[in-house]
Amino acid sequence: MAPYDYSSAADGSLMALADCDSFYTSCERVCRPDLEGRPVVVLSNNDGCLVAMSREAKKLGLPMGKPAFEVKSELEKHGVAVFSSNYTLYGDLSHRVMQTLESVVPKVEVYSIDEAFLPLTGALAANAPEVVAAARGRVRQWVGLPISIGIAPTRVLAKIATRVAKKYPAYGGIFDLSRSRKAEELLASVDVSDIWGVGRKSALKLKCEGIRNARDLRDADPDMIRRLLTVHGLNILMELRGIPAIGEDIPATHTCIISSRSLGYKVTTWEPMAEAVAYHAARAAEKLRGKGLVTQMVSVRIQTAYYRKDQPGHDEMTMLRLERPTCDSAVIIRAARRALLRIFRAGYGYAKAMVMLTDLSDPGKCQPHLLDMLDGNAARDARRQKLMEVVDSINRREGRETLRFAAQGPRDAKWHMKRERLSPAWTTDVRHLLQVSGTSGGYTARNDMDPA
Repeated sequence: MAPYDYSSAADGSLMALADCDSFYTSCERVCRPDLEGRPVVVLSNNDGCLVAMSREAKKLGLPMGKPAFEVKSELEKHGVAVFSSNYTLYGDLSHRVMQTLESVVPKVEVYSIDEAFLPLTGALAANAPEVVAAARGRVRQWVGLPISIGIAPTRVLAKIATRVAKKYPAYGGIFDLSRSRKAEELLASVDVSDIWGVGRKSALKLKCEGIRNARDLRDADPDMIRRLLTVHGLNILMELRGIPAIGEDIPATHTCIISSRSLGYKVTTWEPMAEAVAYHAARAAEKLRGKGLVTQMVSVRIQTAYYRKDQPGHDEMTMLRLERPTCDSAVIIRAARRALLRIFRAGYGYAKAMVMLTDLSDPGKCQPHLLDMLDGNAARDARRQKLMEVVDSINRREGRETLRFAAQGPRDAKWHMKRERLSPAWTTDVRHLLQVSGTSGGYTARNDMDPA
């Protein structure tokens, strides 16, 4: 008999973790049924390295993180479909997945773009396999994405259970550790470095003490683990024993908002760099409004390529404090351009630009400014707020950047990140709506999505 009861937590609750399978590549397949069963990879910024692979691509032994040009012959040989990162598509499908999960269970704790914890209590816990099967089937039917779900008494154990569900297709995408007779063998097979919450340095400390797998950590002396890994490590140990000790991690406040991407070429002149900074300032402001916050500090960072040792380098960041907290894109763009003037040096080959907003606060709790008392200021601010709401509403409905500031430059400017294999924004832009023919066969794949 196992030394610990994993049937449920002390209050009868269970925790499920839903994790989308090969999320980026699965998103590319949603509107491309011709890609089913075919190896698919997604590239990093500027179409650089392999950062995501389908199960079929992994079986080919393609090296994760390898520059695409170094394995071009292998990609062509095996007919691998290659895509640029389409963050708009991935973000929208992630939102749809979370909404679909919420239609099945009352609470969804979004952990990452492709993962969510599902707390199950009462009747939901008593019928956990049926509940998560319904959630999994609905996501597949409504969104078109495959997901794997693990069930266990705690979050740490649910992470382990989900890994089993993803690794072994025989389980049908669902693994219930709370009803498994192989919990002991399973924990013994999990390296301590693979436990959720255990970092590289912590894993090294544990292995020096002879703790090499999840079962060893579970059975370790709690006082020793607390000395080694503080309270965080003790919480992981308790979770491995089936006792919930890690709560829902939702930060009370946001500390910063960042927008940053690599540039499409080495920028050496002011105008394209100013456009790039304005673009990121507008994106950061949009995120700021989405969180219902305002900022009073705008930071800009520009940097040359760190790997080019044969060229002079420059990496600098500067901050500019605003007179009043705001979420107005125009104000933030102007501030970002002023900050850029302080650090930009013509002639350097800049490879990346970043805009960061800090000193964030709730607009309803900000200390009033003396300028707010001037006649007409309140009415002007109300008009600007309404304008930003209209811009965001139109861009959500018609597609990102349908309305944009002139300072951001043209939509097809060369400084934009290279994405020569970008798939359409099927779900967020009416201009990219999927076209399906009425003839036999129905859909014809776009040839420009395939590797050259």
